[in-house]
Amino acid sequence: MVSRRHVLRLGVGGLAATAGCLGTGSSPLHGSLSGDVGHADTTTPGDVPEWRPEWTHWFTPWDVLGLDVGDGALFATLNGETGHSAVARVDPADQSVDWQTTFEGEAVAQSNASAQHVARGQWGLTLAADAVYAVAGPVQQREWSALHALDRVTGERRWSVRRERRLAVVGLVDDLVVATGLEFFPPPEQTPVSDQTPSSPLSTVVYGLDAADGAVRWTREFDGVRDAAVSTEGVYVAAGDRLVGLDPDGRTRFTYVRGPARRVEAAAGRVYYLTGDPPGAVLHGLAPNGDRDWRRALPVDELLLDGDRLYAGGGAVVAVEPDGAVDWRDADAGRWLLLDPDRDALYTRSGRRADAVTAYDVAGAERWTFDPPSNNAWPEAATADALVVSAITGTTAAEPSLTVYAVAADGRATAAFGRDTVFDAVGLDGTVYLADGDSRLLALVPSVA
Repeated sequence: MVSRRHVLRLGVGGLAATAGCLGTGSSPLHGSLSGDVGHADTTTPGDVPEWRPEWTHWFTPWDVLGLDVGDGALFATLNGETGHSAVARVDPADQSVDWQTTFEGEAVAQSNASAQHVARGQWGLTLAADAVYAVAGPVQQREWSALHALDRVTGERRWSVRRERRLAVVGLVDDLVVATGLEFFPPPEQTPVSDQTPSSPLSTVVYGLDAADGAVRWTREFDGVRDAAVSTEGVYVAAGDRLVGLDPDGRTRFTYVRGPARRVEAAAGRVYYLTGDPPGAVLHGLAPNGDRDWRRALPVDELLLDGDRLYAGGGAVVAVEPDGAVDWRDADAGRWLLLDPDRDALYTRSGRRADAVTAYDVAGAERWTFDPPSNNAWPEAATADALVVSAITGTTAAEPSLTVYAVAADGRATAAFGRDTVFDAVGLDGTVYLADGDSRLLALVPSVA
């Protein structure tokens, strides 16, 4: 069971730990690149009205940790204090719960296919056309986790796969569900020690599961896995000093030896593979058969794929086309990349102390920088016309830890309210839905005037 206090430590504590890690904001790009971004004026909030929810749904005694959107519905990841978790489908039109399915064990963080390896949005689900995939189990006790497949309309459990590993969904290929299972460390029989590290890389099993019944079609095992990705053409595993490409039947298609492996994203006809750390990181563009078509030295450590175009963040923000061309760049640092629902605006956590949020259009023009009075700020969620920004502002136990801002399309704060935690937020049809980790699902409408 994961307690709310432990969840808070993972969430807000993790954010505080990353404060000030964006460097000076002037890291140069390596290589000759075009499309430099100019800079807009920075805006700061003055006195703004209190932002009040349109409605609130209480999931007591559950805590709301994650939110996903599909077909006009909300899918909430819930956690309880009794060693159980759940998934609920919510109809935002009438604020009703269509169904709720409960699992043994806590919800497992970073177990959904769209997880971005950042502190924002730690908990979530993987949504398929007719199914919802969720991972739960007593992973804090290093016992086991289970991948559950639910009917998307009814919430009925179709199948479950349980392993004595930390499971996560990588993605879907036709009728195949690809998942990973990381071995627990230290082993369950050992007493945890905070500074313990494994003497050798941990093992990860990659599973090819039948989407219809969860039957295991194939498994592969690798050491030191850092990331994995799926496209219509195969499965790609970044491990150790190499990228391994697998056919959908689990057979090795290629091994590309370059490292250390960091991240991988895959689209039809293109695999993006990131090695090393900024400022010496290198992005490799591979064909599905493993042939390297290009490589670029870029000071980045975060990837976000949109179609076949890649956005990368870190010591710079760049947009990369499948042929390796850098469409545009901003040499200032930016992380925690977020696209708006219309895919025409990109938001980043920016500033010399990770204390601001910058908005770009996807052609590369910087629209504005929102700089609240805080040393920590990040883009939380977006609608087509507005952005939600969270900032750590509380300095005493008597005041909220966060200020949550509604930011209009021109970078102005139009409303704000205090909150102790925000575990997740999503935009849907002009409304932002916020999971505050304290049993509440909040519906808020940002002012765009």
